Parts: sequence; structure tokens; C-alpha cells
Amino acid sequence: MVTLADLHAAEDADLDDLTTAVEALEKAAKLLGREPSSVSPYEVHWRLGRACLFASEIENASAEKTAWLLRGEDAAEAATRENPNGTEGYYYLAALRGRRAQQGGLGGITLVRSVEKLGLKAAALDPKFEDAGAYRLLGMLYSQAPPWPTSVGDMDLAVEYAQKAVDTSDYPLNKLFLAQVLIEAGNPHEARTALRDVLAAPKVGRWARVGERWRPYARQLQNRLEEKK
Repeated sequence: MVTLADLHAAEDADLDDLTTAVEALEKAAKLLGREPSSVSPYEVHWRLGRACLFASEIENASAEKTAWLLRGEDAAEAATRENPNGTEGYYYLAALRGRRAQQGGLGGITLVRSVEKLGLKAAALDPKFEDAGAYRLLGMLYSQAPPWPTSVGDMDLAVEYAQKAVDTSDYPLNKLFLAQVLIEAGNPHEARTALRDVLAAPKVGRWARVGERWRPYARQLQNRLEEKK
């Protein structure tokens, strides 16, 4: 029987643990409807998509990274079919396709437009999910994509959505990405303020773990700004 505890296996995991978690979730997905389960098919699928996303971020080899992303997309797509009104499926499908779009190659512009559509859908359903994750995702998308008419890039929209993320959740990562977008938009003063807030954020809750990964990048951005003074 699949339980909620099984579905949390991907939290704070290394690649070996994530591989085990993905295999367990894929097995659970195949057994849905055939044996008792305390969780919904929707939750199995979106959590499988999330585990594959995490695995892709740890994986170094390009081919294997793409394989993880594609496995995750299949699961997240299944989640959106199971529950067309669930934020999680759209959000993780957008994140997975966004990572694949960053890798480049054929279908890039089609993927980017799909990420935009999925991200807007997730934001409309629940803007608070994953600490305003959909707003954060959209801000990054608009800041990194080539501008019109080639693609959807738009620095004004990038700043707008990065600010929406900060306004929706005080999670420090949102301010870090706002600072990055503000630098790219040519607003160094506002970026410095956001970076000071990131570096001063207390090491509590999830930020106690995640912050250690992102704090060096915040310092790197801060140093870039100081060099331009």
C-alpha cells in the first residue's frame, strides 16, 4: 500500500536516493487501482514529476539529465489529466519543460511558450504554492528568453513577476531572483537592497538548508554590483 510517507522520500535526497524514490513512485503509479492506496493517483503523479525534476538538477551528464526531465514530464502530464484544477501538476510540468528548454535544441520556442502557458495556469490556480513558485518561474522565463518576435522575453514582465513572487511570499529565494532580474533590467540600487535582505535572512526552516546552496550566488551578484560602482 502506498502511503504519504512514501511520497516524501525525495525530500533532501541525493541522486541514489532520488533514483530509488522515482522507481518506487513509478511502481506505485503502475499499481494504482490494482491495490489499496491511501493517496490519490494525482498525488503519486505530481510527486513523481517533482522527484524527477530534483534528480535532473543533481545529474551532471546531459543525456541522463534529459532522460530524467522526460520521465518527469510524463508523470506531470498524467497529473494534469487526473486533476485539471490541481496547481502541482501544471507547476512541475512547467518547471520540467523549462529546464529542458534551457538545454536548447529542437522545439525550444515551442517549449518556452508551453512553459509560459503552464506557469500562468499554475499561478492562477494557486499563486502561493511553493512560495510563489509560479511567479518566480515566470519571472525567470521572461528574463532569460529571447525577446519578441523571436520568443516571449520581456524584462518589464520579468520584473513584474519577480516582484509578485516577493509580494506573495517572503521566502528569501524570491528576493534573490528579484535581485538577479533587477540587475539585468538595469536597476542596481533596488538589486542591492534585495541582496542585503537575502544575505541577512535567518537560517531557519527550509532556508537553513536551501540558503546554504544559494548564499554564495547572492554574494557573487553583490560583488558584481560593487565592481560596477
